[in-house]
Amino acid sequence: MSVADVEPQTCPRMGMREASDPFGFFDKLRESGGPPVWDESVKAWLIYDYEDVVAAQRDESRFANAYVNADDTLKRIKGGGANITLSQGEEHKRLRRFHLKLLSPANVERYRSNHVVPVVSAAFERIGDAKQIDASSMLSDYIPPRVICSMLGMPTNDDAAMDRLLVLNHEIVSMIEAGYRDPAKKERALAAAAELNDMLLPYVRLRREQPADDFISRVWKEAPGFGVELDEEAALGLCRELYFAGSDTTVYGISNILHTLFTRPGIAERVRAERGKAIQALVEEGMRLLNVVMFRHRICMEDTEVSGVKIKAGEVVFIINAAANRDPSHYSCPNEVDLDRRVPSDHLAFARGTRSCVGAQLARVEMREVVDQLFDRYPDVRLDPDAATPEYEGFFMRTMRPVNLILRN
Repeated sequence: MSVADVEPQTCPRMGMREASDPFGFFDKLRESGGPPVWDESVKAWLIYDYEDVVAAQRDESRFANAYVNADDTLKRIKGGGANITLSQGEEHKRLRRFHLKLLSPANVERYRSNHVVPVVSAAFERIGDAKQIDASSMLSDYIPPRVICSMLGMPTNDDAAMDRLLVLNHEIVSMIEAGYRDPAKKERALAAAAELNDMLLPYVRLRREQPADDFISRVWKEAPGFGVELDEEAALGLCRELYFAGSDTTVYGISNILHTLFTRPGIAERVRAERGKAIQALVEEGMRLLNVVMFRHRICMEDTEVSGVKIKAGEVVFIINAAANRDPSHYSCPNEVDLDRRVPSDHLAFARGTRSCVGAQLARVEMREVVDQLFDRYPDVRLDPDAATPEYEGFFMRTMRPVNLILRN
């Protein structure tokens, strides 16, 4: 099909930024019959069909990640140095290989025992005999920052510092949501990045001289073997991305998984009874249905076509994983939880290709452990029907909050 055969589509009624219900908005896009569409509200092309999304994510020669032309300000915000998100080409391949070694299945199982289980257990010990909780704050906000700090060999018992870590990460996410274009948000993100560096740098320096059994020590010891040239700035950048990614998306993911568990008829009963594989399936379906990272920014590197629509070099593209994860041409009953899907993990919640999430297995382990311990400790747990109804928050990264639970009768 040639470009001339296809009339470029624009978003129906309202743009993506104004849509309070993202999935209803994605349904309207499909109903409009359009292939990729132009969205004036975000000044970007929207790619949302499963096959188109997968193809675009796998082709960085046409659709480069948003940091391909990062200026010094963006580099400072992201931590600079040997940063896997900022890196391109061979440098990215080297960094990715190193991260995949750090987060291999065997290592993640060790992290589960040494870091995830103790932190999740500590969260439930705090809850104790409470009858009702907001799981978003008591579990989702509490666990991931402490898991990643434990893995980095940093203190986890300073509640104010852990809360501050989430605030600072949110400032950076807010800048990303704005498409890296808002000057005021850039300034706040710069200040947040500087504060994150101040938190992390003393430990980066300490572990260079006094290695221990933690991530930062392994960065100094093992990264050079993967061709990563390390000085203090490079080590800080590498650790900063672990510090950011490991303590942010999983916060949102835990809330979304718990929302899925307790708001879909029959799911809690089955997961409670079966555990094991049912919990694994719940995590995959919850991530598919309520994709945390709704989309990825890409820059079109050359004049190209997607489904017959011309996209020009330099134009911004939103690759919408959250829409692709409910594509009815790929999934049967895409808006429903199905714990028996034939290939439960083929969703795009963790992206696809060379920019897919290297920490996906760690995130899965944290979410599974939360559900497992929740039912161990509170067999009768259920959603509180009289408390505030969970609502979607965010734009680039979305989460259902609050998730108010009744723990015991």
